[in-house]
Amino acid sequence: MYKKITLNGIELSLPKYDATAVTLFDYLDDIITSLEEELSDDDGNFLLSIDVDFSTNNPPRHNVLSSETTNAATEKKIAKALNNSSSGKFDQVSGSVKVNLQVKDR
Repeated sequence: MYKKITLNGIELSLPKYDATAVTLFDYLDDIITSLEEELSDDDGNFLLSIDVDFSTNNPPRHNVLSSETTNAATEKKIAKALNNSSSGKFDQVSGSVKVNLQVKDR
């Protein structure tokens, strides 16, 4: 692994007392693992904000904002990592999560 991904903030929008929060944290862990495996030293250090909307029986939908220094090749790697994290086990979740990540070289 070339990168260390650090959570800078998480905002959850779920129904009160919803047990799916654990599932969302599992999903975020999958995203971080995928990003650490996909990104390399060539991608540099940057900040990343990911909004994910979950709705029952649909795959998660992502909206990604990265810092201005992120190049097109890095953005493709981010998209690939997010697609690798989309798994059927998250299709029973409804709500949204916004996470801010800091991506740094190890």
